[in-house]
Amino acid sequence: ATTAVTTLAPLLALMGVTAVVAGRQYLLPTLRARLRALRLGPPPRAVLNRLQTVVCDCDGVLYLNGMALPGVPEALNALRRAGKRLLFVTNSATQSRRSLAAKLTKLGFEGVAEADCITSASAAAAYLHANHPHCRTAYCVGEQGLIDELALVGITAMGQGDTGGMQALVEEGFCDAPIGEIDAVVVGLQMEGLSYQRLSKAAGYAFDRSRPFIATNSDENWPGGLGVLLPGAGACVAFVACAAERQPDVYVGKPSRDLARLLVKLHALEPRFTLMVGDRTNTDICFGKSVGFRTLLVLSGCHTLDDALRAPAKSAPDYILPSLADLAAQL
Repeated sequence: ATTAVTTLAPLLALMGVTAVVAGRQYLLPTLRARLRALRLGPPPRAVLNRLQTVVCDCDGVLYLNGMALPGVPEALNALRRAGKRLLFVTNSATQSRRSLAAKLTKLGFEGVAEADCITSASAAAAYLHANHPHCRTAYCVGEQGLIDELALVGITAMGQGDTGGMQALVEEGFCDAPIGEIDAVVVGLQMEGLSYQRLSKAAGYAFDRSRPFIATNSDENWPGGLGVLLPGAGACVAFVACAAERQPDVYVGKPSRDLARLLVKLHALEPRFTLMVGDRTNTDICFGKSVGFRTLLVLSGCHTLDDALRAPAKSAPDYILPSLADLAAQL
């Protein structure tokens, strides 16, 4: 207990209880949180040595605003040299698997292949291909990564030219399109060129319940590196769902247990020897725990120590570190 609290002590300054641990004075959490904190800290070296695979979220874990977090590439490269397999699962639908692998390589992460990556864009494309094989067109709120992944399974993304407002809807005389012209609606995060016209048309098409309505993920926000959390895909989905008066048929990204099971199957993972690393308890940690992975929350992105201590059992992390860079010290 002393080791765990000593390791976590710099993180506990948010809380208000003072105690002396190993001759040093630290601020500790309330009693309920303190009891829980005794279970938290970095993965023990013995656990880390037995791990075969480390699955990483990306935004807030590996990089922020396109820049690698300090020391993180070096830590992951050290894990790879220690014989650990590295996989990358992101809820971002702005990236395709190919573009994510290229981005990670450019940021200094060694040995990343397209096959090591899953994005919520690739998950959406795979879901439509497997469950709605008739689908040939999809009206999309999203960016190039989503468009590219849909194209790989033979689905043409529509809506890229819809950048106007109410006047544009009036001028085009927008009304619902027949099935065959628009077969499905897919909504993810769109950071550039998002418009009232595009959101309105997505909602209009989704109003017809015979069309599949797919959400890439439910993330309310994401760490854009600007000092505040920014609206995530969940905000775009909520707009369309509210206007269409229906919820998405499925959220394909984390914490989907189906996606976690697919990851286990595709890569023949042994859950007890797999570590999931993320910055959100309700997506990353819940995703890992749904199939029995060990879980590590890093505090470099969305969620805080307080979030971790308050999380329900299904999304409470096994371990906590300030940054993934700190994992290198455990090797």
